Amino acid sequence: MKSLIPILWIIFLCMLHLTGNAQEKNNGKALKEVTVTAKKPLIRHKADRIIVNVDAMITAAGSNAMEVLAQSPGVFVDMDGNIQLNGKGGVLVLIDDKPTYMSAQDLAAYLRSLPAGMLDKIELISTPPARYDASGGAVINLQLKKNKTPGFNGIMSIGYNQGVYARSNNSLNLNYRKKKVNVFGNVGYTRDAGYTTETSQRNYGTGAVTLLNRRYGYSSNGYNLRAGVDYYVSAKTTLGVLLTGGIRPKTDVLNYNSDQLNARQQPDSTGIGNTTGNYQWYSGGVNLNMQRRINEKGASITGDLDYVNIHANGNQVLLNEVYQVNGNLSSANDMLYRLPVDIDIWSAKSDYNLPLKGNVVIEAGAKFSWVNTNYKNSWFQKAGVEYLPDYGRSDHFMYSENINAGYISSAKEWKRWAIKGGLRVENTRMQGHQPGNIAIADSAFKRDYTNFFPSFHLSLKADSAGHHVFSLSYSTRIRRPGYQQLNPFLFYNDRYSYTTGNPWLKPQYMYSLELKYDYKSFVGVELAYLKVNNLIQSIVQPVGDVWVTRPENFGINYSFNLFSWLSVDVAKAWHVNTFFILFHLINKGVADNEPIYNNIYSGEAEFSNQFRLSKTWSAELNGTFATRHLQGQTKTDPFWYLNGGIQKLILKEKGTLKISVDDIFHTRIRRDHITTAEMLALRRVKTDTRRIGIAFSYRFGKDTNNRKRNHNTGGAAEEQGRVN
Repeated sequence: MKSLIPILWIIFLCMLHLTGNAQEKNNGKALKEVTVTAKKPLIRHKADRIIVNVDAMITAAGSNAMEVLAQSPGVFVDMDGNIQLNGKGGVLVLIDDKPTYMSAQDLAAYLRSLPAGMLDKIELISTPPARYDASGGAVINLQLKKNKTPGFNGIMSIGYNQGVYARSNNSLNLNYRKKKVNVFGNVGYTRDAGYTTETSQRNYGTGAVTLLNRRYGYSSNGYNLRAGVDYYVSAKTTLGVLLTGGIRPKTDVLNYNSDQLNARQQPDSTGIGNTTGNYQWYSGGVNLNMQRRINEKGASITGDLDYVNIHANGNQVLLNEVYQVNGNLSSANDMLYRLPVDIDIWSAKSDYNLPLKGNVVIEAGAKFSWVNTNYKNSWFQKAGVEYLPDYGRSDHFMYSENINAGYISSAKEWKRWAIKGGLRVENTRMQGHQPGNIAIADSAFKRDYTNFFPSFHLSLKADSAGHHVFSLSYSTRIRRPGYQQLNPFLFYNDRYSYTTGNPWLKPQYMYSLELKYDYKSFVGVELAYLKVNNLIQSIVQPVGDVWVTRPENFGINYSFNLFSWLSVDVAKAWHVNTFFILFHLINKGVADNEPIYNNIYSGEAEFSNQFRLSKTWSAELNGTFATRHLQGQTKTDPFWYLNGGIQKLILKEKGTLKISVDDIFHTRIRRDHITTAEMLALRRVKTDTRRIGIAFSYRFGKDTNNRKRNHNTGGAAEEQGRVN
């Protein structure tokens, strides 16, 4: 399939030749620069998405991209870093319309290493149109700061926040444009550290009980670089190159102790252990892009070629000991993991936009991507003074995937009505191979499937002024298993907890229907129905006294959702944004060989108060309350938290000083109830969420807006979110 790349670009160049036969005429006259100063609203509601302006979020002071996401309307981030938007999981996260090529765990770590000072705005797209990859229940697009003003300009941000551990988030955004050349770059450094404490009680059907206490601590440094050049060949044609890179060293320590009770609730044994880890993570990528305006009516064609390489290497040393009631040592293990991984991703993409008479727009495009992953996880058991290979637990897993996609969509606007429909088709070819060793037999699997993904959007302006707008949207989406989710390697967490992959995991399919009413972006209500087939869930299965977590196609998920938002000036200097979600969730499936039918009502309320205290002083108070949630075998108790911040404009309003406090009362504590056929578990998790932060940013150089171009329109959109 790699031979399709030159074919695609031959077609691309032919289209450029056909559309460029007529001599370009540049009769435009230079316009004088006009400086417009306006305060950006924190949240803007548009027909197909919600836009969050990060600079307007005072409580983002000294924080990172993950913490900003957690404070965005409709976004729920759990303590494991999993992201949901309006109740839809498996969210596709983009950076400037480009994918991140990471597992859920690595993506969470990357977003924690991305300073909030590098973010311009966040697009929350609940029902994405056909031009986006079909992967993921929804799309979140993080747009980085960029400026096209002639001359030299930039933004510097420095942030520090303190909880139990200190964190630092710093960034520098630079841009220089002269005549036909624009050079830009973003560099960021983040120091991240935190802890998690967990207490759990596992009650087995036999009457035995495991009491487990864990404390996990980590520290990491994140270095991110994005640099590129745009060359304006003519008024209609732009060529660009973008280089990206990241380094993230990390260390962590897990300590645990446990008490085992027998069937008569009497002490049976005690376990203690620890795991220490050292990891390195590297990412590098290159994007070649081209944009061509065909005519003055807005017709255009774009093309992107992407290559991304991710390399990670880690070592873990695990020690655990089990003692009998009389204090005698009954068993001891000293183990070593080596966890190298290499991932290569190639992508080619082209999009064509054609406006026609009568407010009609046609869009079409194609995308081809190839992914190769190589995991070689080795398990060693210490014997005497040396570590010997444990072939029965070691693993070498190679996975390759090719996705070929194409789409077409059309849109038409009338005075009151607007309609847009699209169809995307994606062919997936995948194969996995686990080479055998002296203890494990060779195994492999291969699949080839094609899916069609229709999308539809209809809107009506009920009055001539367009104040009352009704809309109806439908979309079909897919969530493919993460690459590491297919790996059957058994990963050790502690003496009583393991995780493993599932090579027979199938993709899940999501069908979404939404009906929305909006009044002047001031107040809105939305009704939504979501059905998920082959729902992928992490299922717990007890094996003796060990808790094994494995991804499974749990079953079917139905949800009936009600959303409501309000954006209003309560007083001249007081603006309020509220967002409410009510879910009726039904889960039907099988977990640990037991049929499960769950039916629950749950909800979430989010609010943000912004106060303008004077011309240069402002403040913010926001919070979230969530009722009981349900996910597979797990029910999570209600929780709430409150954040606050204050801001001061300084240095002739080119500088900003912010102070914020997150989780003021340290109430963001997770309490889970996990039920299987053989066990009922209660778990309480607390993390380093109460923090105070201070941040300073300064804009320098010219600050007027000029013609903007999205630097990163690359095509590797789905693959970045699946290296898990």
